[in-house]
Amino acid sequence: MIYATMCVGKKWVKKHKDQINKFSKTNTLHILTDDNTSFENCICHHYTREVFSYYEKINLILNLSKEYKERIYYIDADWIRDYDTTLRIDDEDTIYSYSVIDLKDKSSYISRVVFEDTEVKDTIMKKIGIDTTINCYMGEAILLVPYNENIDDIISDSKILQKYLEETYHQNSKTHKRLNRYKDGIGYAEGWGITALAIKYNIPIKESRWRKKIII
Repeated sequence: MIYATMCVGKKWVKKHKDQINKFSKTNTLHILTDDNTSFENCICHHYTREVFSYYEKINLILNLSKEYKERIYYIDADWIRDYDTTLRIDDEDTIYSYSVIDLKDKSSYISRVVFEDTEVKDTIMKKIGIDTTINCYMGEAILLVPYNENIDDIISDSKILQKYLEETYHQNSKTHKRLNRYKDGIGYAEGWGITALAIKYNIPIKESRWRKKIII
């Protein structure tokens, strides 16, 4: 199994390197980072951009998928400690997330997603040539993404979405206050991107359990 994560910046590296290294002792873990020396057990991919973009996790997933032609298990650095590595996915076609939010449910959309940017919901599919409204949102902290034979086209469309989302979500964007914690970078709310790609390429989307069972 191929796992992936991203850990960029001194604050995040210091906070999460021990858990990441513990995980990578027994699992194949690719990491996108600007501090290769702190992750001795990982397969490091060097982060070179001057600005931090949350969307780069999507690029990491898709590039690894193209290289290895198998499912990539992406886990945010601060979620690795609780991830259940006994989880196995037999379905070869579906993208799994820890949370899939139905945007047709207005109460769920407002209370759980708290994105006030309905323009993104209504227009993002058009950026990649599909005249429809996005109908769900995948939480992006955990993404279990299968290989797809259209990976080159998916990567091409993803570049279009990256530009759009990085121009939409940045330090000066007017968003719900809950998103303020992400404004140290750009391209946050990257779940819009991977969700749009799944919809265009008819990739099923489902929720998956992910947390370790705790024995009391």
